[in-house]
Amino acid sequence: MKNFYLKDIKITCCNLDSSSENAISYVRSNGKNYICVTDAGNLVNAHRKSSELKEAINNSFISLPDGIPVSKLAKLKGIQDIDRVAGQDFMKEVFKKTSDTDIKHFFLGDTDEVLNSLKEILTAEYKINISGSYSPEFGVWTEKTDIEIIRRINITNPDFIWVSLGGGKQEIWMKNNYMKLNKGLMAGVGAAFRFFTGDIKRAPLYMQKAGFEWLHRLAHQPGKMFKRYATTLPFFLIYSVQELFKSNSNKT
Repeated sequence: MKNFYLKDIKITCCNLDSSSENAISYVRSNGKNYICVTDAGNLVNAHRKSSELKEAINNSFISLPDGIPVSKLAKLKGIQDIDRVAGQDFMKEVFKKTSDTDIKHFFLGDTDEVLNSLKEILTAEYKINISGSYSPEFGVWTEKTDIEIIRRINITNPDFIWVSLGGGKQEIWMKNNYMKLNKGLMAGVGAAFRFFTGDIKRAPLYMQKAGFEWLHRLAHQPGKMFKRYATTLPFFLIYSVQELFKSNSNKT
Protein backbone atom coordinates (compact mmCIF):
# COMPACT_ATOMS: atom_id res chain seq x y z
CA MET A 1 0.00 0.00 0.00
CA LYS A 2 1.08 3.55 -0.72
CA ASN A 3 1.28 6.39 1.79
CA PHE A 4 0.93 10.14 1.64
CA TYR A 5 1.89 12.79 4.18
CA LEU A 6 -0.08 15.60 5.81
CA LYS A 7 2.22 17.96 7.68
CA ASP A 8 4.89 15.24 7.43
CA ILE A 9 2.63 12.70 9.16
CA LYS A 10 2.05 9.42 7.33
CA ILE A 11 -1.40 8.33 6.23
CA THR A 12 -1.82 5.05 4.36
CA CYS A 13 -3.92 5.00 1.19
CA CYS A 14 -6.38 2.26 2.08
CA ASN A 15 -9.96 1.37 2.79
CA LEU A 16 -11.58 -1.13 5.14
CA ASP A 17 -11.10 -4.09 2.83
CA SER A 18 -7.53 -3.38 1.71
CA SER A 19 -6.27 -2.52 5.20
CA SER A 20 -7.78 -5.65 6.79
CA GLU A 21 -6.58 -7.91 3.97
CA ASN A 22 -3.05 -6.55 4.24
CA ALA A 23 -3.05 -6.93 8.02
CA ILE A 24 -4.25 -10.55 7.85
CA SER A 25 -1.75 -11.37 5.13
CA TYR A 26 0.99 -9.86 7.28
CA VAL A 27 0.22 -11.88 10.40
CA ARG A 28 0.31 -15.08 8.33
CA SER A 29 3.95 -14.26 7.55
CA ASN A 30 4.75 -14.43 11.31
CA GLY A 31 6.28 -10.97 11.27
CA LYS A 32 6.03 -8.35 14.00
CA ASN A 33 4.89 -4.75 13.53
CA TYR A 34 2.17 -2.29 14.54
CA ILE A 35 -0.72 -0.27 13.15
CA CYS A 36 -1.71 3.26 14.13
CA VAL A 37 -5.22 4.66 13.83
CA THR A 38 -4.50 8.24 12.82
CA ASP A 39 -7.30 10.75 13.20
CA ALA A 40 -7.16 14.54 12.99
CA GLY A 41 -6.29 14.84 16.68
CA ASN A 42 -3.33 12.48 16.55
CA LEU A 43 -2.11 14.14 13.34
CA VAL A 44 -2.19 17.61 14.90
CA ASN A 45 -0.54 16.47 18.14
CA ALA A 46 2.17 14.59 16.24
CA HIS A 47 2.94 17.68 14.15
CA ARG A 48 2.71 20.31 16.88
CA LYS A 49 3.66 18.68 20.15
CA SER A 50 5.27 15.26 20.00
CA SER A 51 8.20 14.15 17.88
CA GLU A 52 7.83 10.74 19.57
CA LEU A 53 4.26 10.40 18.33
CA LYS A 54 5.28 11.54 14.86
CA GLU A 55 8.05 8.94 14.77
CA ALA A 56 5.66 6.24 15.96
CA ILE A 57 3.06 6.99 13.30
CA ASN A 58 5.60 7.37 10.51
CA ASN A 59 7.29 4.06 11.32
CA SER A 60 4.07 2.05 11.56
CA PHE A 61 3.17 -0.75 9.17
CA ILE A 62 -0.15 0.97 8.41
CA SER A 63 -1.40 4.41 9.48
CA LEU A 64 -5.17 4.10 9.12
CA PRO A 65 -7.04 7.22 7.92
CA ASP A 66 -9.48 7.52 10.81
CA GLY A 67 -12.07 10.27 10.59
CA ILE A 68 -13.97 11.77 7.69
CA PRO A 69 -11.87 15.00 7.81
CA VAL A 70 -8.66 13.09 7.03
CA SER A 71 -10.07 10.97 4.21
CA LYS A 72 -12.06 13.87 2.68
CA LEU A 73 -8.99 16.09 2.65
CA ALA A 74 -7.02 13.35 0.92
CA LYS A 75 -9.70 12.99 -1.75
CA LEU A 76 -9.83 16.77 -2.29
CA LYS A 77 -6.11 16.58 -2.99
CA GLY A 78 -6.74 13.94 -5.64
CA ILE A 79 -5.51 10.95 -3.65
CA GLN A 80 -7.21 7.75 -4.73
CA ASP A 81 -8.07 4.45 -3.02
CA ILE A 82 -8.69 5.95 0.38
CA ASP A 83 -11.70 5.89 2.69
CA ARG A 84 -12.19 6.41 6.37
CA VAL A 85 -11.07 3.41 8.45
CA ALA A 86 -12.09 3.84 12.08
CA GLY A 87 -10.49 1.63 14.72
CA GLN A 88 -13.69 -0.19 15.66
CA ASP A 89 -14.63 -0.76 12.01
CA PHE A 90 -11.17 -2.14 11.30
CA MET A 91 -11.49 -4.51 14.25
CA LYS A 92 -14.92 -5.71 13.10
CA GLU A 93 -13.63 -6.40 9.60
CA VAL A 94 -10.64 -8.35 10.90
CA PHE A 95 -12.87 -10.31 13.28
CA LYS A 96 -15.26 -11.22 10.47
CA LYS A 97 -12.42 -12.37 8.23
CA THR A 98 -10.67 -14.38 10.96
CA SER A 99 -13.72 -16.07 12.48
CA ASP A 100 -13.40 -19.86 12.59
CA THR A 101 -9.68 -19.65 11.72
CA ASP A 102 -6.48 -20.39 13.62
CA ILE A 103 -5.60 -16.68 13.83
CA LYS A 104 -5.37 -15.66 17.48
CA HIS A 105 -6.25 -12.36 19.17
CA PHE A 106 -4.95 -10.75 22.36
CA PHE A 107 -6.47 -7.69 24.08
CA LEU A 108 -4.32 -5.24 26.05
CA GLY A 109 -5.56 -2.33 28.14
CA ASP A 110 -8.64 -0.96 29.90
CA THR A 111 -10.03 -2.80 32.96
CA ASP A 112 -10.55 -6.49 33.68
CA GLU A 113 -14.30 -5.88 33.74
CA VAL A 114 -14.27 -4.35 30.25
CA LEU A 115 -11.96 -7.06 28.91
CA ASN A 116 -14.16 -9.87 30.25
CA SER A 117 -17.27 -8.30 28.75
CA LEU A 118 -15.46 -7.68 25.46
CA LYS A 119 -14.27 -11.27 25.14
CA GLU A 120 -17.72 -12.65 25.89
CA ILE A 121 -19.33 -10.44 23.24
CA LEU A 122 -16.72 -11.13 20.57
CA THR A 123 -16.59 -14.90 20.96
CA ALA A 124 -20.38 -15.04 20.68
CA GLU A 125 -20.67 -12.75 17.69
CA TYR A 126 -17.56 -13.56 15.65
CA LYS A 127 -16.30 -16.94 16.94
CA ILE A 128 -12.74 -15.65 16.98
CA ASN A 129 -9.83 -17.39 18.65
CA ILE A 130 -8.86 -15.35 21.74
CA SER A 131 -5.50 -16.32 23.22
CA GLY A 132 -5.54 -13.94 26.17
CA SER A 133 -5.91 -10.45 27.60
CA TYR A 134 -4.23 -8.23 30.15
CA SER A 135 -5.19 -5.09 32.04
CA PRO A 136 -2.01 -3.42 33.33
CA GLU A 137 -2.16 -1.36 36.51
CA PHE A 138 -2.50 2.22 35.37
CA GLY A 139 -0.63 4.94 37.19
CA VAL A 140 2.18 2.56 38.12
CA TRP A 141 3.96 2.09 34.80
CA THR A 142 7.60 1.06 34.86
CA GLU A 143 10.00 -1.00 32.76
CA LYS A 144 8.76 -4.02 34.72
CA THR A 145 5.25 -3.29 33.45
CA ASP A 146 6.48 -3.48 29.86
CA ILE A 147 8.35 -6.71 30.58
CA GLU A 148 5.24 -8.29 32.12
CA ILE A 149 3.03 -7.23 29.21
CA ILE A 150 5.39 -8.64 26.60
CA ARG A 151 5.82 -11.84 28.65
CA ARG A 152 2.07 -12.41 28.76
CA ILE A 153 1.67 -11.72 25.05
CA ASN A 154 4.55 -13.98 24.00
CA ILE A 155 3.32 -16.87 26.16
CA THR A 156 -0.01 -16.92 24.33
CA ASN A 157 1.61 -16.32 20.90
CA PRO A 158 -1.18 -14.23 19.32
CA ASP A 159 -1.32 -12.90 15.77
CA PHE A 160 -3.24 -9.68 16.49
CA ILE A 161 -2.61 -7.66 19.65
CA TRP A 162 -5.34 -5.06 20.13
CA VAL A 163 -4.03 -2.18 22.26
CA SER A 164 -6.24 0.23 24.20
CA LEU A 165 -3.92 2.48 26.20
CA GLY A 166 -5.19 5.87 25.06
CA GLY A 167 -4.46 7.92 21.94
CA GLY A 168 -0.87 9.15 21.73
CA LYS A 169 0.42 6.92 24.51
CA GLN A 170 -0.45 3.64 22.79
CA GLU A 171 1.28 4.59 19.52
CA ILE A 172 4.53 5.43 21.29
CA TRP A 173 4.29 2.31 23.44
CA MET A 174 3.80 0.07 20.41
CA LYS A 175 6.73 1.64 18.58
CA ASN A 176 8.99 1.13 21.60
CA ASN A 177 7.93 -2.46 22.30
CA TYR A 178 6.80 -4.28 19.15
CA MET A 179 10.28 -5.64 18.43
CA LYS A 180 10.15 -7.55 21.74
CA LEU A 181 7.33 -9.73 20.41
CA ASN A 182 7.98 -13.23 19.17
CA LYS A 183 5.55 -12.34 16.40
CA GLY A 184 2.31 -10.42 15.97
CA LEU A 185 0.74 -7.24 14.70
CA MET A 186 -0.21 -4.64 17.31
CA ALA A 187 -3.05 -2.21 16.57
CA GLY A 188 -3.73 0.82 18.74
CA VAL A 189 -7.50 1.23 18.82
CA GLY A 190 -8.12 3.64 21.69
CA ALA A 191 -11.69 3.54 23.01
CA ALA A 192 -12.82 0.81 20.60
CA PHE A 193 -13.10 -1.81 23.37
CA ARG A 194 -15.80 0.28 25.06
CA PHE A 195 -17.69 0.80 21.82
CA PHE A 196 -18.01 -2.97 21.54
CA THR A 197 -19.17 -3.36 25.14
CA GLY A 198 -21.63 -0.48 24.87
CA ASP A 199 -19.98 1.63 27.58
CA ILE A 200 -19.55 4.33 24.94
CA LYS A 201 -22.33 4.81 22.40
CA ARG A 202 -21.26 5.31 18.82
CA ALA A 203 -22.88 7.96 16.65
CA PRO A 204 -25.68 6.93 14.27
CA LEU A 205 -24.48 5.92 10.82
CA TYR A 206 -25.78 9.09 9.16
CA MET A 207 -23.65 11.20 11.53
CA GLN A 208 -20.60 9.04 10.85
CA LYS A 209 -21.00 9.41 7.10
CA ALA A 210 -21.57 13.15 7.39
CA GLY A 211 -18.39 13.59 9.41
CA PHE A 212 -20.10 14.57 12.65
CA GLU A 213 -19.19 11.62 14.85
CA TRP A 214 -16.99 13.99 16.83
CA LEU A 215 -20.09 16.07 17.68
CA HIS A 216 -21.89 12.98 18.99
CA ARG A 217 -18.94 12.11 21.23
CA LEU A 218 -18.72 15.71 22.44
CA ALA A 219 -22.41 15.65 23.41
CA HIS A 220 -22.01 12.37 25.29
CA GLN A 221 -18.55 12.97 26.82
CA PRO A 222 -18.20 16.76 27.10
CA GLY A 223 -15.74 16.70 29.99
CA LYS A 224 -13.34 14.42 28.18
CA MET A 225 -13.75 15.50 24.58
CA PHE A 226 -14.09 19.32 24.73
CA LYS A 227 -10.45 20.07 25.47
CA ARG A 228 -9.27 17.44 22.98
CA TYR A 229 -11.31 18.90 20.15
CA ALA A 230 -10.74 22.53 21.09
CA THR A 231 -6.96 22.07 20.98
CA THR A 232 -6.80 20.06 17.75
CA LEU A 233 -9.69 20.72 15.33
CA PRO A 234 -8.90 24.42 14.70
CA PHE A 235 -5.34 23.48 13.77
CA PHE A 236 -6.54 20.72 11.47
CA LEU A 237 -8.77 23.21 9.64
CA ILE A 238 -5.76 25.50 9.16
CA TYR A 239 -3.62 22.60 7.95
CA SER A 240 -6.35 21.54 5.54
CA VAL A 241 -6.47 24.96 3.89
CA GLN A 242 -2.68 24.98 3.61
CA GLU A 243 -2.63 21.49 2.11
CA LEU A 244 -5.26 22.34 -0.49
CA PHE A 245 -3.07 25.14 -1.79
CA LYS A 246 -0.14 22.82 -2.32
CA SER A 247 0.51 21.72 -5.88
CA ASN A 248 1.04 18.04 -5.06
CA SER A 249 0.09 15.47 -2.44
CA ASN A 250 3.57 14.27 -1.41
CA LYS A 251 2.40 10.78 -2.23
CA THR A 252 5.00 8.02 -2.03
